[in-house]
Amino acid sequence: MKLSPELQHRIDALDGCQGRWLIDNRKTDGNYSFAFRSLGESLCCPDGRYRSAATAEQAAELCASFHWRGPVLLWQSTYLDDDCSWPGAYSAPSIYRSNARVFRDDHSKALAAGADGDGPGLSLDVRYVTDEMIEELHGLESYPLLSEDDHSELELELQQEVWDSWAARDWAAAVAKALQQHAPETADDYWGEEQLELVAAEPLCELFHACCESSNSYWQEEEGDQWIDLDRVASALDLADLRELTGLPLLAADQQWRREAYPWPDGSTDPLAPALA
Repeated sequence: MKLSPELQHRIDALDGCQGRWLIDNRKTDGNYSFAFRSLGESLCCPDGRYRSAATAEQAAELCASFHWRGPVLLWQSTYLDDDCSWPGAYSAPSIYRSNARVFRDDHSKALAAGADGDGPGLSLDVRYVTDEMIEELHGLESYPLLSEDDHSELELELQQEVWDSWAARDWAAAVAKALQQHAPETADDYWGEEQLELVAAEPLCELFHACCESSNSYWQEEEGDQWIDLDRVASALDLADLRELTGLPLLAADQQWRREAYPWPDGSTDPLAPALA
């Protein structure tokens, strides 16, 4: 079956981009996990026979022979791959996830009409790919980011997710450990944690950002997720930070004598500094 000139044009244009062709055969296989086939792989067709297609043109001809009511040819751009089960079971790179959501916004009408083939990640049904989509996909070949603003926004969102998931808890533990070093001699091993429980979340977060800046620590992307070296951030904590955060009259080790009785001229012995609770 000969392809229409328009369909051939789309295939030729997409073949010049970084990505892969997939065949969505869920209607025949009925198995979501194994229904997406790469070119060259055998697939069960609606007539019960197994076939394969080595090229996108052959795959399109196979789909057309069943009037697109069985297998469907999809294109998945490398730069739009926001599949949550990315290769290696890692999250897709944030640059790809940003591109995908910008692309979805730019082409919302066409995607709603059927261009999004509902494959793994953003997969485009070749029948509905528009010239505007192709132009944007070709642009990604020279500069693989659709929107720096959106990517920055996404990075902040991912950092907030990490903060809410574990970083805030681990940061509080690091600050409590630093506080514990200034605990009274009679205090137990949980004194630092108990003092930190009296501190609101906002100033603790503000201290985190201040220590990031003073320690030159920055969020990094690893395997699609955001990460920061909290040990390095905590290395910037000093006594003044802890004193301001907690309101406690903390003293350096060589100044602890100020809590001892002091002989004033009037005969009183009040210490120069108050005792820690």
